[in-house]
Amino acid sequence: MLCALLRGFKVAPSLPGCVMLGRLLNLSVPPLPHLEKGTDVATQRTKTILLEIANSRLKQIEKEYTQKLAKSSQIIAELQTTISSLKEETSRLQLAAERRLQDVTQKFEDEKQQLIRDNDRAIKALQDELENRSNQVRCAEKKLQHKELESQEQITYIRQEYETKFKGLMPASLRQELEDTISSLKSQVNFLQKRASILQEELTTYQGRR
Repeated sequence: MLCALLRGFKVAPSLPGCVMLGRLLNLSVPPLPHLEKGTDVATQRTKTILLEIANSRLKQIEKEYTQKLAKSSQIIAELQTTISSLKEETSRLQLAAERRLQDVTQKFEDEKQQLIRDNDRAIKALQDELENRSNQVRCAEKKLQHKELESQEQITYIRQEYETKFKGLMPASLRQELEDTISSLKSQVNFLQKRASILQEELTTYQGRR
């Protein structure tokens, strides 16, 4: 193999070349026997020894690199398996997060719609109550106006009767009775006016709260 390597680089497998190659391969080259010039047999033998040593070393190197390659392949396979597992776990977690986000979003939307419906119902109830109170106030105002008008008419009529027919002629007791009647009617009018004022204040307070 060493000779073939030398021939591949176009180097003649001479003795010095074999020795140099052995040193490059970090081979333990035994001391060469003293050779006389022109001793072809000894030279060939030395070449053979060096080539065997070189071949042995190359086989050892090849075995070491084969083992390292196998170990590297195993590590790569384990890393690929780990990466695949991490990708699957990441995909699973992402899918779970997306579903959770979708559920939370839907729940929030449902709660928002429910709050809107509750608020609409509350507003409608307040509007109905306000309308009812307003109707009550208007009805009370109309009754008060009618009562005031009726009382005023009665007062005017009594005053006129008193002034035209009985002034200076009726007994003091009857005059006092008429005056008491007039005072009572005035008190009723004042009471109705105060009641209307209270109802108006209640309506204003209710509208202000809304």
